[in-house]
Amino acid sequence: MVEFLGYLAGFLAMISFVPQVVKTMHSKRAADISLSMLLLTLITNLLYIVYGIALRLKPIVIMIGIMCGIIVLQIGLTLKYRKKE
Repeated sequence: MVEFLGYLAGFLAMISFVPQVVKTMHSKRAADISLSMLLLTLITNLLYIVYGIALRLKPIVIMIGIMCGIIVLQIGLTLKYRKKE
């Protein structure tokens, strides 16, 4: 049950970024997205992964790892579309 809560929390945190990524992909605009917030969130999540590895918390490592991928995608989209604006 506790592991399920870890996966659920990770899943909810992960999908919280998906609407912004989808919106950026469709609008091809990123002027209003805070790059510093994305970088800070990425660093925070990388630290959570280290924490999860140290404590062998599989849900944290897996779900936050996926979230890092989504954040990296958003950073890439932000940089790509800011150059075009």
